[in-house]
Amino acid sequence: RYGTRELTYNNRWKYTFADVVYITDMTSKREITCWALPGSGLDVEKHSISAKAEAEHKEACRHILNDNTMWTSHTVIVVDQSGSMRKTDVEGGATRSDAVWL
Repeated sequence: RYGTRELTYNNRWKYTFADVVYITDMTSKREITCWALPGSGLDVEKHSISAKAEAEHKEACRHILNDNTMWTSHTVIVVDQSGSMRKTDVEGGATRSDAVWL
């Protein structure tokens, strides 16, 4: 209903809406992948951390590497912090990274 739909070379549908491209199966009911178009949305500026904060981070990492009993969680979540995760194209969150926690 919104955006454009085109058949791709491998019998999948490509939808483009609000600067986001979605690839679905032939039924259009299962999303295979999606990505934001380059230059869409707002890029979140990178911020530098202080030397003190960096030193504290490195010290915490050193403690964890040297003493695995400091790990108390049963689940470890790795969140991609690449450029695409800093895009502000997710409803309800400033960035895709924020959406992980919503």
